[in-house]
Amino acid sequence: MLTTLVSAVGSMLAFDQFYIMTSGGPRGQTFTAVYSIYQNSFVSFKLGYGAALSVTLMLVILVFSALQIVLTARSVAR
Repeated sequence: MLTTLVSAVGSMLAFDQFYIMTSGGPRGQTFTAVYSIYQNSFVSFKLGYGAALSVTLMLVILVFSALQIVLTARSVAR
């Protein structure tokens, strides 16, 4: 359970590999959620919007983590 949870969160937070390899790629095809937060916060200086995106990403990760824990606990209890 821990390995799956850490892997899922790590894939949602991928930034540096894509930034180094493509810098957004052809017409933004390789944008991730964290890259979008970076672009809005530090390139466009929309700090409030970048903070809102960060909180939204945190909530998405929290919901997926809680869902995975509940489903795992349910399957173990059977």
